[in-house]
Amino acid sequence: MRSFSKSISRPAYLVFFFLLLLSSFSTVPALAQASQTARAPYTLTGKVTTIAGAPLAGATVMVRGDQRDNTAITNKEGMFLLTTRQPQPVLIVNCAGYEENQADVPQAGEAVVSLAPIDKYKKQLRKQGKKAYKDWNGKGKRN
Repeated sequence: MRSFSKSISRPAYLVFFFLLLLSSFSTVPALAQASQTARAPYTLTGKVTTIAGAPLAGATVMVRGDQRDNTAITNKEGMFLLTTRQPQPVLIVNCAGYEENQADVPQAGEAVVSLAPIDKYKKQLRKQGKKAYKDWNGKGKRN
């Protein structure tokens, strides 16, 4: 029985080696181009305030178009820190009791986003709480 290496001639080995070498060179520029188009992540910093200028703690900040797990919560000074790969990021900011706001990030410096309070929010919240209690316990009967 003849071995596999003896059944293939030398010119066939050379052609195979040449094709393998050629294919490896053609993938290198494609890989280099892909790495150049991928943007390096950079850090966004900013502050969320009320319209009056008071810092807003506990606001949720995320970059529109990024993954859902890329969010930040503001600290007690209203400051946040996020990373993104987007060239011109737009922030989506929301907080309980305040209207959601979208803001473009400036090229230099930190982003400052102000949120307006929802009109009669506490009254609406109480009303929804009472309705939920009634629905849960059956027509508002307390035990």
